[in-house]
Amino acid sequence: MAQVQYKLDSKNSSILVKGTSTIHDWEMNVKASTSSFTLQEDQSLERLTSGSFTVGVASIESDKNIMNKKAWEALKEEKFPQIKAKLLQVSQNGNSGTVQMELTIAGKTQKVADDFKLTNGSGKILVEGILDLKMTDFGVEPPTAMMGTIKTGNEIKVEYKLVYNK
Repeated sequence: MAQVQYKLDSKNSSILVKGTSTIHDWEMNVKASTSSFTLQEDQSLERLTSGSFTVGVASIESDKNIMNKKAWEALKEEKFPQIKAKLLQVSQNGNSGTVQMELTIAGKTQKVADDFKLTNGSGKILVEGILDLKMTDFGVEPPTAMMGTIKTGNEIKVEYKLVYNK
């Protein structure tokens, strides 16, 4: 059986990064990402042969320029302009599953696992979930403002809805 490659449909996908601060909750949208994966058998994620995901750090944006600059600085965008994930393994149980990956943020790589919901059919695969991360696990110092009086929480949530096409 031939291998089947799926590519991210970025126009119909969304990634939202959410966090907290001492003043208010915040969120940032990912505007540019690329991803693809190859399966040994169509529609069977457990038959993953390779997969990757890349986000441009400068494409992570809020509607506040100061917040964008603080985030990009914390993520060391000038030295590490991309966040990368290498998919290692997927286990699938009906319409849900778990993915294990090597995630590289600000030059530091960690193995992480995440649960997701899955919908597939008509040559498309929709993957949805919420990835919980701690900035300090990747050597990222949570940003501060106003001489340290406003502090960002260490925990973030990455809410994703990813549409892949053959």
